[in-house]
Amino acid sequence: MEFSFLQPKQNNFINIIIRDHVIRMVELKSLDPLTVKRTNERFLPPNIIRDGKIVDENIFRLILEECVEDWGLKRKHVRFVVPDQYVVTRKLTIPSNIMDDEIVGHLYLELGSTIHLPFEDPVFDVHVLHRSEKTELVLFASPEEVVTQMSNLLEESKLKPAAADVSALCLYRLYYEFGQRNEQDHLLVVHFDVSCITLSIFVNHVPVFMRTVTFPQDMKVWEVSVTNTQLEWAGDIVQFNVFLEDFIVEVERIMNFFRYSLNQGNEEINRILLHGDHPNFPLILSKLREKISVKVDTFEQDVYTQDQETVDPKYYYSLGLALKEVQ
Repeated sequence: MEFSFLQPKQNNFINIIIRDHVIRMVELKSLDPLTVKRTNERFLPPNIIRDGKIVDENIFRLILEECVEDWGLKRKHVRFVVPDQYVVTRKLTIPSNIMDDEIVGHLYLELGSTIHLPFEDPVFDVHVLHRSEKTELVLFASPEEVVTQMSNLLEESKLKPAAADVSALCLYRLYYEFGQRNEQDHLLVVHFDVSCITLSIFVNHVPVFMRTVTFPQDMKVWEVSVTNTQLEWAGDIVQFNVFLEDFIVEVERIMNFFRYSLNQGNEEINRILLHGDHPNFPLILSKLREKISVKVDTFEQDVYTQDQETVDPKYYYSLGLALKEVQ
């Protein structure tokens, strides 16, 4: 499989996201109008995946094989998402005489000298921002071991992995598709689920900053509902409110970092998109809108299945993956 965030458009993909707590799948019926053919999910027992890392391959493989069988996915081409904890972005400048097909090779040569990553043996993708005397680009990098492990497990389960993606890009694509994006916005995307929180800043459609916040163990207190369709909070709501206050301080710190450290006070975040499947999502949204001075959006548009049923917003993350390379 070629690891690329920028694969050519194809519409016959199964789109799978795998988090610490769940496997979710979306298959599209059509792009125009945006119509979903089917959705499926399978909640995972604790500690099969921990902080984005598959720690019990045997059990995970068994569960994935059951999903493939039950959902009728054998021999289907799939897109998947690299765990947020293992994605790094860097805004870089390289000499302008390096051609597009030479950029990745150049970056590999610069590893350890001008480019420093928190892991060895990365796989890369790049997005060129503009060329002048220098070429500005955004680098996406992940450990090859993580991407290969996921790809191999998908293949062993009779799937055909074809493209990897990043969660922030999935959410941004859907935001763009819904027409909620203003071209002048400097957007902070906050993906808040029970696995982790990922904060990504987008400028001119490109993520220029990403940070993942891992929950402390006493905040990973949730359970699956009796109907096996929703997550329910099972912890101390007072403790969660304390955590939420600290999280909002972190949001403000990142907004200030973007304004003053990255842009010398000339640019600032003027909009936030919040999404996630955390059972306390209404409280999170309310607190952000109360404490943060900029507009806080959620996805405002309904999406329907081919049977005219409303798609649960918990599938919007997978739906954004399904829109890969559509815009």
